[in-house]
Amino acid sequence: MQESCSRRYTLLGYEATYGQQAIVGAVLNPKVKRLIISCMTRYGKTRFVAIGLLLLIANTPIVLKQKPKRILIIAPSTDQTKILRGYISEHIANNKTLSALVDKPDRATPERLKTEMSKQRITFKNGWELITLTAHAGENEADPAPNLMGWGGDIVVVDEACLIRPEVYTSRISRMLGDDAANSKLIVIVNPWNKLNFAWDAWQNPLYTKIQIGYKQALAEHRTTQAYLDEQKALLSDYEWRVLYESEFADESEDTLIRYDWIERAINKQITFTSIPQKTWGLDVAEQGADKTILTPAETDSIHYKIGQQTWIRKQETMDTANEVAAIVPPTENINVDSIGVGAGVYSRLTELGHKTMSVRVSMAPTLEADRYLNQKSQRWWRLRLLFEQDLISIPNDPKLISQLNQMRYKFTSVGKIQIIDPEGKSPDYADSLMLTILEKIVDPEPVWAFG
Repeated sequence: MQESCSRRYTLLGYEATYGQQAIVGAVLNPKVKRLIISCMTRYGKTRFVAIGLLLLIANTPIVLKQKPKRILIIAPSTDQTKILRGYISEHIANNKTLSALVDKPDRATPERLKTEMSKQRITFKNGWELITLTAHAGENEADPAPNLMGWGGDIVVVDEACLIRPEVYTSRISRMLGDDAANSKLIVIVNPWNKLNFAWDAWQNPLYTKIQIGYKQALAEHRTTQAYLDEQKALLSDYEWRVLYESEFADESEDTLIRYDWIERAINKQITFTSIPQKTWGLDVAEQGADKTILTPAETDSIHYKIGQQTWIRKQETMDTANEVAAIVPPTENINVDSIGVGAGVYSRLTELGHKTMSVRVSMAPTLEADRYLNQKSQRWWRLRLLFEQDLISIPNDPKLISQLNQMRYKFTSVGKIQIIDPEGKSPDYADSLMLTILEKIVDPEPVWAFG
């Protein structure tokens, strides 16, 4: 193994290690229909996927009336699609065979070739076309990545797959392979940050060829040094080291507010109440843009919580929202309303209609343990954390809710108070709505002060 690891071959001007050759070989192998790749950071997995695709294109002859073939490259954002496209453009520009295959006017200047490579679509004279698309990971919940509709590909490459929501793969990407399902190829490139995505499902699927290269193989291939690894090991958390250098899927980071194994335990858990439960509701009112107004029902005996199926209130206007909520929630049952901003109008209208409403302003000072919590948001979220940790809550098996719960983070302020950190890019409306169901007073059977 040591000898094979040290043997290198040059592919499109780059020396390829044993593992990099394996990546290119799997891309080129027509028998590999499903491929997932996880490698140590900076190993070169994305570049060598690009090299494999270009070798495939370069070795396709030009024939009359050739059947067009399409490669789709998908990443969560425009910047991320530019990485793989940048490698492809670089290799085309530096290789005469590939440059000559680009479907462009004859005698194109280097400047014109560079302009051609920057486009979303690159076409080749032998029938191949290469198209880059974005999955818009932060804005795809109501209508997952509509820009992916209508596309089909012979080869579909999904880069940074852990950052693409599961429903985008289910409703959009998986359908791209249907035009020629027997021969189409899916290549998934992943940094394994968590298991809340389709990449984790693919990793466990026996239909996929898996390439996993951690720091030990990279070290044997002289892609890194022991001194550098020791330096990184000292700098990184165990979670970061596991993902970036061992190339293994992780459940959560050290600052995860609600751990994934707690969430799994709570999914469809059978709750036994110690007294007759009361019904309570949480209403998170959308402010703007892609945010949603979410209504969540819960039953509780003040110790245990059973969370019901959540409802997306699709009304845009304050009065319409309040009226729809009033039609769902009986007037005798409590509604905790996020009454900051537009939520204040919904709260007022529900109160006018005779409903038992409680105004919750999460940015206000905490009502309990002011030296511990930054605000009511951290107070309520930490209480919810305790319910999960102590196995006192049941939730529905809803991917949107599960994902948002596991993406919540926390930190300590300079004076030691707990502060809650929302996921980047989007309000966690399903998770916030669940948090709002929690009553002001909670029986804490075994107070937990461990923050790890």
